[in-house]
Amino acid sequence: MSKPVIGLGGVLEKAPPTSAFPSFRRLFTNEGYLSKLQKAGALPILLPMVPPTDLELLVSLCDGILLPGGPDVDPSLYNQERHELCGPSDMDVDRYQIQLFRMARKLNKPILGICRGTQLINVAQGGTLFQDYRLQSEKPIAHPDYERWGSKSHQVELSPQSKLYKLFKTHTLGVNSLHHQSVAKPGEHCIVTARSADDSIEAIELSSGAWCIGVQWHPEAMGSEMDCLFEAFIKQALSQGKSGFPRTP
Repeated sequence: MSKPVIGLGGVLEKAPPTSAFPSFRRLFTNEGYLSKLQKAGALPILLPMVPPTDLELLVSLCDGILLPGGPDVDPSLYNQERHELCGPSDMDVDRYQIQLFRMARKLNKPILGICRGTQLINVAQGGTLFQDYRLQSEKPIAHPDYERWGSKSHQVELSPQSKLYKLFKTHTLGVNSLHHQSVAKPGEHCIVTARSADDSIEAIELSSGAWCIGVQWHPEAMGSEMDCLFEAFIKQALSQGKSGFPRTP
């Protein structure tokens, strides 16, 4: 069986005070993504920031793209002024990952967005975000539930017509919750497929092009009940199967 190559859009962070190279930012990702992808049969690689002219070559080496969690998306990218509740942003990372998403769409690669990745997909499609969950509802769920980061925090309702419903085979799904921003106005071709009790948008799918799902929770931090999402993503990547890497027998 061949292994599809999944590219992860890396996030930049400042080097720790102990680093010998304090002015160099570090490219990193959550090992939970790597574990889930490997368990599903993929070969994950962390994608660095490269000039736009090299981006098409980089994406062409992959069979699928995962857009992970990370810092807040800069509000200027969806034509809003920064609210005091908005967290720090990294415009370099935002612009690069939007380019990464668009190139993956151009090359017909399946895409899985997680937390910030979902928000980024929506912004790239012309949608907007709530800069903080408290700006959406007067009685919101406490979405950044860090005490239960790896277990169920609240329920979401899945649309019966969604790919997620077909995967999980349930109307109600327990998820963790580590975000404070969420989708406000869905972007072009973004179909809302899950909501929480406070009407927060918890998942989107794109209605055109290659397979593309974004979930607001962190399935990589949960148990085997979330494996089917990664397995479906890898199945799509296998069917795409055109990367420039040698296959594993």
